[in-house]
Amino acid sequence: MEQTTIFKGEGCVRRQMPTLSLPKRCLIVTGRGSARKSGALADVTETLDAAGVAWTVFDGIAENPTLLSCREAGRRGSDFGAELVIGIGGGSPLDACKAAAVFACGESLSDEALLAPGGVTRALPILTIPLTAGTGSEVNGTAVLTTPGGPIGSRKRSFSSPAVLPRAAFLDPRYPATLNARYTVSTAVDAFCHCYESFLSPRSTAESERDALTGGAILWKALTSHDFRPDGRDAAGLSPAERLAMLEGAACGGRAIMVTGTGFPHPLGYGLSLRYGLPHGFACGLFVGAYTELNRRTPVGRERIDRFAEAIGTTAEEIARRIPALSGPAPLLTEEETAALAALASGAKNFRNSPAIPDDEQALAILREVLTSPRNPTL
Repeated sequence: MEQTTIFKGEGCVRRQMPTLSLPKRCLIVTGRGSARKSGALADVTETLDAAGVAWTVFDGIAENPTLLSCREAGRRGSDFGAELVIGIGGGSPLDACKAAAVFACGESLSDEALLAPGGVTRALPILTIPLTAGTGSEVNGTAVLTTPGGPIGSRKRSFSSPAVLPRAAFLDPRYPATLNARYTVSTAVDAFCHCYESFLSPRSTAESERDALTGGAILWKALTSHDFRPDGRDAAGLSPAERLAMLEGAACGGRAIMVTGTGFPHPLGYGLSLRYGLPHGFACGLFVGAYTELNRRTPVGRERIDRFAEAIGTTAEEIARRIPALSGPAPLLTEEETAALAALASGAKNFRNSPAIPDDEQALAILREVLTSPRNPTL
């Protein structure tokens, strides 16, 4: 399987981007502030200037990016004559840059055509620069986007295509150094969930399992070995080596789910992010206890979970306890609100992607257990 080339280390953008075959015009897709605050945008634009590449910036990507904002970004790139798209940010700008790369190359796909299997066949080349160690979007060909509200409200939907697999990703530990403890932990929980859910997938391969175990070990160590208190050098008290390790762990998770997809904690968590503003990693992590418990009821699930836990240096019980605890407290919702989240997740393909396959009734029961009880987990 084709993979994204990874450049890593401090200064890798300025050092390695000029070695690539860069075109004459480039669209940069990012959010409002983090690309500037981290220094990543300056590194990119000054590198492009030195290489004689003209550029334009679309910085209108918010959390849970909408198809509308992706179309606007793509139109900006098309009008500019862009031949390359560079995404800078966390998962939202990186996912959005993939859709923008489709629209910027002249594809006039409808929303449904974009999201249909096999719908995307062409896109501009993409380079990615992650500012968080989380989604792994910088190294896979999948984008998760927010679609307009229907009878049950806005939904998270995704598309995958080799056409939007980034050509190269640049992992510089200086960029996430400005990320505070809350978002450092949330993004790391998301990356850990990718590794865990991928390893349990019936679609896993020897290659994806290696990535899942490597990333899982890195991220488990990071999540359980630090108090994430800020210091004079880093907003979450981490060293550059620790930040780089987490970026590498997240990339492992991103490659793993490119093969397997994710499990049911993801669709159960999407509604918490969309409707209640809970960071995506925490929204997924809250359901890891239930995910572990349900899958351990099956022989295959028990064997896979125990093997994963042993390989990363812990136990199934500790995974089931610590990841929800790091993600909590959960919002305390009413029965009506919980039922609405269950309706939002109903029919998600992720439900089928683990040894235990919950139906809608079981999904509702899990949501009730996590979100309607005042006994939220604590460390």
